[in-house]
Amino acid sequence: MQAKLVEPGYAPTTRFAVNTDTPVTDLIPEAYTDYAGPIFAAFANPPQTTHESDVAEAVWLAATDGSDRLHYPAGADAVALAEAA
Repeated sequence: MQAKLVEPGYAPTTRFAVNTDTPVTDLIPEAYTDYAGPIFAAFANPPQTTHESDVAEAVWLAATDGSDRLHYPAGADAVALAEAA
């Protein structure tokens, strides 16, 4: 058996990040808040996201794929990022 990585994108309709105690905006030093503000605003409304069904499909593919493939992006945003890399 071999390890495989299912890599979901941003999935706002899931609870994937529920264990995150600190909002990422709290990690930005005050000196950078003006710069970071527009970036976080753009992240709040991405053109592509990941849905639960995308993750389920990627998990199924990873579990049933007999190849030596390691990475399985899940969701349109994750697929686009993987293709750009």
